[in-house]
Amino acid sequence: MESTYRAATPHTTPGNPGAGVQRGQLRFVVIGLGGYGLVHIDAVKWLESKGLGVLSGVVALPVDRAQKPGLVESLRERNVALYENVDHFFTAGLETADVLTVPVGISMHVPISIRALRAGLHVYCEKPVAATVPEVDRLMAAGSESGRLVAIGFQHITSNSMQQLKARICDGRLGRAVSILLMCGWPRSVQYYTRNEWAGRLRLGNDWILDSPANNAHAHYLLNTLYLSSTGRDTTGTPVALQAELYRANPIESADTVQVRLKTEQGTLVFVTLSHANEKPTGPFMEIECENGRATWRSDEGKTVVTYRDGAREEFDNCTHDKWRFDGFSDLVEAIRDHRPPRCTPAIARPQTVAIHAMHALSPPIVPIPEEHITETEDWEMFPPDTKGRFRRVRGMDEHLKAALDEGKFFSELGVPWATSVRSVMRPVPPVPRELSVNQ
Repeated sequence: MESTYRAATPHTTPGNPGAGVQRGQLRFVVIGLGGYGLVHIDAVKWLESKGLGVLSGVVALPVDRAQKPGLVESLRERNVALYENVDHFFTAGLETADVLTVPVGISMHVPISIRALRAGLHVYCEKPVAATVPEVDRLMAAGSESGRLVAIGFQHITSNSMQQLKARICDGRLGRAVSILLMCGWPRSVQYYTRNEWAGRLRLGNDWILDSPANNAHAHYLLNTLYLSSTGRDTTGTPVALQAELYRANPIESADTVQVRLKTEQGTLVFVTLSHANEKPTGPFMEIECENGRATWRSDEGKTVVTYRDGAREEFDNCTHDKWRFDGFSDLVEAIRDHRPPRCTPAIARPQTVAIHAMHALSPPIVPIPEEHITETEDWEMFPPDTKGRFRRVRGMDEHLKAALDEGKFFSELGVPWATSVRSVMRPVPPVPRELSVNQ
């Protein structure tokens, strides 16, 4: 279906939400006055500074308003409309918006995004798209039917380092990625898993969550590996075979430590090791072996070094400007105006969900790490910053993470004492992985 686009027609009548908006600026409504909603509000403020958009409304729950009275007052002074909840926005606020941003719980990404598309809005939806593949497919269908655009908040897809690497893979300078190794360890506390009702959960009621490092904090980096595994400029490599080891040190349903080995349809072998149960923040680190050279990618703020078979070398980083993480928002604005897809569409992000869905559907059950290998301590949080929490850390995990990166091996293959002795095998991944069981 050929897409159609609704031009931005902001309200300019004094007293209306969005008063003072210049003709042609896109009006953004953000869901949330707390959590990651604050990041989206800051991103739209950045768009305003560039003349690309304006914050016309915020869905602000009463509990968040009570905790942030100063922010509420500043929004009111700017004539930003405040809605009591999502239903209130869809009932009373549609005429104040061109784009709805959706930084909400994983299980609500698709339902709210589809509702917005059917109401005639474009959508910026936080990552991951969803927990399961059928949900992603429903969103893709709704986008096609509506003629509106959906951008997914995998911020690294628009980053300088990913775009530079992708270009070199696609144009043949590096050539196809033969193998990619990824490791990241970001400690998270017990309190981190109590910050909302879905953190650390596999399922909430009838909705799948599949929360884990691979589907939340480190989901960006998993998608990076799949994005770089494809030689198509606007495609992502899809897993066709996968095996995994899943562990937990925290008292949660899901895994806080994940290892995945997968193969994509173009033959790239990807090995991923992610944990929230280590001691010191480390990574993300990525090693990419290609047909015509190799690349070493070191963290969000670090350098990417490319070495070619002929001995040539170059390097680049993400920090082309201090707000590079917001480039996905400006890319969506430009996509709407240029009548093109955004850089990170649901189709680009879908393979990450395929990997997560298959990881839980095809792998052995999550293995609890025995208490004798765990220490508990109070320390400073990475997220949210400037707070303290109680951490359950697996002794030696930092060394195990490094060994996994260096050798490309599962913990069980490395002989780690708490690792499961029942090793999974690489199993085929169907286009839509099988349904998950309640006992998964």
